[in-house]
Amino acid sequence: MKFSGELGLQFTIHIANQYSVPELVRLAQLAHDKGFQQVWVNDNLTQRNIFVVLAAMAAQVPLKLGTAILVPYFRNPVDIADSLAAISELTEGREFSVGIARGDLAQAGHQVELQKPLTTVRETVSSVKALLAGQAVAFRDYPHIASYFHLNPDWEFRLGFSAKGPVRFYSGGNGPKILEIAGAIMDGVLVGGFYIPLLRTGRLAGLMQLARDAAARAQPEKKTFDICELNVSISRDRDRALAFAKPYVTHMLLVLELMRFTEDEFRAINIEPKLVKSLKESFDGGATVHDASKLVPDDAVSCCFVAGRPEECRDQIAALLDEAEQSGIGQVALAKLGPDYDDAITLLRDEVLPK
Repeated sequence: MKFSGELGLQFTIHIANQYSVPELVRLAQLAHDKGFQQVWVNDNLTQRNIFVVLAAMAAQVPLKLGTAILVPYFRNPVDIADSLAAISELTEGREFSVGIARGDLAQAGHQVELQKPLTTVRETVSSVKALLAGQAVAFRDYPHIASYFHLNPDWEFRLGFSAKGPVRFYSGGNGPKILEIAGAIMDGVLVGGFYIPLLRTGRLAGLMQLARDAAARAQPEKKTFDICELNVSISRDRDRALAFAKPYVTHMLLVLELMRFTEDEFRAINIEPKLVKSLKESFDGGATVHDASKLVPDDAVSCCFVAGRPEECRDQIAALLDEAEQSGIGQVALAKLGPDYDDAITLLRDEVLPK
């Protein structure tokens, strides 16, 4: 393997909800002991609160932490800023990474009103950065989120304490407009779980270049850092690994259609367009994601995942790490992991990845 960047893990805690907060802390410690450099946690209403989980990890495990992703509609920017600053007191100077984007339409899109997503992300990042820098912020300068959260536009907010470590922001959205915003005001891009299909259809390079060009114009003095999530489902039991991945794949294929993937692009990722049509018809008929996932054949899982036994995953991950190196990616975060996090973390480090 030729990848020279960092290796991280993403804990998808709304799916892995069998793990309590103490167990998630233990898994973060296992990740650290195995040599992973970062753990990312995702953000969901009705699940374990992302900042509680990350604070518990930060208090006990000496590794870098991050949000993948933080949904700005779930809490107001002052609350975000004081939460981040408080967690920074636990991180001993390590970067806290904020992956931020609109949120998943399948979940957040039903829970809150996703008004003006580009404006929401831009105003949230800009106002939180100002608060973390110790500035007084009046939300008349951020009118959309002032209205959304009913913040007094004329009141000046200032944090009562200072962040004790760096907090850096990464765009978790991968559309052209949000990537231009990322280049203008953020520290880099977090390519979400669509890394594999974006790479294999040739879309990734153009999207990354959009962000990098915007950064060169707006922040020429800053060196940006880009991250990608690589979906993995690994287990000694191949059937379990594939079954774990299929509901994700089902949802992702429908999102790819919303991203206007062409029939040729679907075929480039080993998906026949008629499968996407069948999945849509299944959902229209009232099927759940798990019901619809029964339509996904084993060989279709590779469109968005590396899945299977360790010996199956090794060469696939090696090739994708090489591609990440060539794309200038600074960190690959292995995401989703599989049906058992203990086994997945251990198998990935001991049998798949280099020491």
